[in-house]
Amino acid sequence: MPVLGKFVHITHCGWYPVFVYCFHEEIPDRGNDTGMKITVAIVLCCTALAAACGPRSAASRAADTPAAEAAVNTDGAADIPEAATAAANTPEGAADTTGAVDTAVDTAGPPLPEPEFPFRFTLKAAPPGMTVSFDGEVLGGQNAEGGTAVYVVEKRPETQGGGVVSFAAQGYREIRLQSGGIDALLKKGQLEIKLERENSAFEKIAELPTGVQPKSAYFSPDGRRIFVPLLGQHGVDVFRVEPDLSASVPRFERRLAVPGSGASGFVEAMIDEKRRELWVSNMEENRVHMYDLDTLAYTRGVSTGGVMPKVIVQSPDGETTAVSNWLSKNISVFNSDTKEVSALIPVSGIPRGMAFSDDGKFLYAAIYDGPLIDVIDMNAKKVVSSYRFHEGGGAARHVMYRSGMLYVSDMARGTVCILDAASGKPLEERRVGPNINTIVLTPDGKRIIASSRGRNNPEDYTRPGPEFGAVYVLSADDLSVEEKIWGRNQPTGLAVSPGGTMLVFTDFLDANLEVYRISRTRAGEFQ
Repeated sequence: MPVLGKFVHITHCGWYPVFVYCFHEEIPDRGNDTGMKITVAIVLCCTALAAACGPRSAASRAADTPAAEAAVNTDGAADIPEAATAAANTPEGAADTTGAVDTAVDTAGPPLPEPEFPFRFTLKAAPPGMTVSFDGEVLGGQNAEGGTAVYVVEKRPETQGGGVVSFAAQGYREIRLQSGGIDALLKKGQLEIKLERENSAFEKIAELPTGVQPKSAYFSPDGRRIFVPLLGQHGVDVFRVEPDLSASVPRFERRLAVPGSGASGFVEAMIDEKRRELWVSNMEENRVHMYDLDTLAYTRGVSTGGVMPKVIVQSPDGETTAVSNWLSKNISVFNSDTKEVSALIPVSGIPRGMAFSDDGKFLYAAIYDGPLIDVIDMNAKKVVSSYRFHEGGGAARHVMYRSGMLYVSDMARGTVCILDAASGKPLEERRVGPNINTIVLTPDGKRIIASSRGRNNPEDYTRPGPEFGAVYVLSADDLSVEEKIWGRNQPTGLAVSPGGTMLVFTDFLDANLEVYRISRTRAGEFQ
């Protein structure tokens, strides 16, 4: 399997200009007779500018953190703003994401430099326990702190070029790196490698840099745009999806801003298709900002009347829009036409996810400081009951309604639950993975897709944890796990395209959007 390379372009990552060197290799696809091209982008940072313009210190970042948020917010994400500057051809402030990129480069380029032997690297891997080889000889890794392993290459290869390091696991596609390029891939002294499954219904087609701390993701109703609100930076990144998914991948289109404001803290979004509006919550300003869905022009911003707004949902008839307010523990009810707040409804704890019943008579609110769902009568504008779906502690984060049932993610327990919406009776519960965040239903309602952030860093959950997070595909009937897709550091927001042909999710700590094509041959029922 030849390793080919070429310098492709110069771009920016965060504060640094970087050279992107790509190589690809032909790897047999066990599902058919054709080969699959795997391309790995090697990011070579300009070390002189990196030293002069390095990342900001923790003290500097802490100075930008809103006091109330720093003291109180225990939501499952890092809410620390980070300044950044403009970057060419990438979102402003995009972080250095050095994962595999599925765009082949077919022409050979200059050889990478040979490393000094012996050389070593620390590996964070997905799946854990992958086999690491150097020129065909398996390397034995020594366990390091935090779930990583240290690998040492002692022997200089007989051939020129520094040799090839291979990463493989049964049922996954192999990745091979020229050893001379490993130094350029290190992130704080660590190499991060994740493999993609063979014969999966989900084929990764891109990893796209975003602004700092991408919190959530949404498709437009026609599937032609992806909106990514940024918690740690000002604005919403917009990616354009071309009609023919087989010929192209999404591309960065622009960043939506708020005139006269530089605040970060964009959390969640909602699309009002009837009025052709995009609503986005901003927890630093306690406002909801609105954009024209077609032109992306900013139209207005309105106060929620509460503190730290998060999730936005709209009634089935589109006449009422609700916003959950984290710190003030209430829900703002808007008239969707006038944009005026008609009610502030107190709830039993910290509200986050919400869902309307099909007839719009009830609003169900996930209460994050317990395993609770508050049931709100929208005519009376008050909580009429609360469902406790298990004993002990919990953190209900996301809730969806479909056909008389509620689907709830519990971040503290790492579970997804199904409740009877009329009675609150638990019907199914399954432990899925640590720190379950967002859950969405596929358009046909047959599957639930859930993001798992992975275990927290023991010192600070705003730092990468001991392993990568993942995205799980569950049966909507019994919550059985049908597939696991490895993410990177803290997969958080996710969305499925309206036609069921594409899955996207954000890697929160990596400023990264992962894009997967859903196979028609393996997953035709996703449409």
